[in-house]
Amino acid sequence: MDRDLRQRALEALSEQGVDLRLNTRLSEVGRDFITIKEKGTGIEETIPVGITVWAAGNAPVPFVKELLNNLPPEAAGSGGRINVDQWCRCLTPTPETFGSILVLGDVACFEAQDKFDDAPEPLPQTAQVAGQQGAFVARMLNRGYDMQMTPPKLPELSESEAFSLLRTWLVARGLEEAPGFTFLSLGLLAYVGQEEALNQVTLGNVPLFNYSGKIAFALWRSVYLTKQASTRNQALIAFDWLRTETFGRDITRL
Repeated sequence: MDRDLRQRALEALSEQGVDLRLNTRLSEVGRDFITIKEKGTGIEETIPVGITVWAAGNAPVPFVKELLNNLPPEAAGSGGRINVDQWCRCLTPTPETFGSILVLGDVACFEAQDKFDDAPEPLPQTAQVAGQQGAFVARMLNRGYDMQMTPPKLPELSESEAFSLLRTWLVARGLEEAPGFTFLSLGLLAYVGQEEALNQVTLGNVPLFNYSGKIAFALWRSVYLTKQASTRNQALIAFDWLRTETFGRDITRL
């Protein structure tokens, strides 16, 4: 996010009593303490705690590790992710199986270079990237591209096969070959607590507007609600928000 939004996030969390430690790694978790280490200097500090709650991932799921063990070494990306090409395909042990494994979402390591970047960098592990990759892969599979070819192409129809209206439509649009995946950033949303949020809305590399505070929180909630997969979920979430606003949050199950 932009510098002013990052600063606002620090201020909002500090106002809520959150002790922020930047450029710091967690090196040890004990029964009643944690040990942190500052990046660069290596200075360690032990902090006594009553309850430790870890709210971030630290390793891939076992299935990804097992899959990487059966793929060529070149398939291993940064942070335990799997390297993919622009059609979300990873390397496989044999040429015959290439294109049979498609990787997307947080586990996919796809490097793309922005016009403001000096070198290609992996796409962020966000729901926005995963959603666009999912729609992209679904289109390729629905259109029937031969995923073993580079780039994937529509298979040739034999004379005995029926006329394909879908193929004719794709060829007319110049989509006989599958285009590569391109991520379109629509911005970033972050909830910082106490009914405050941060919004950085963009269209690709074009910044549109930034908001923070209550207005940003309203936009964050509206986007969260519209992204639900069903009307049932939207109704349940809206009812839950209304109940929390009226009676407070139910903490009896914590």
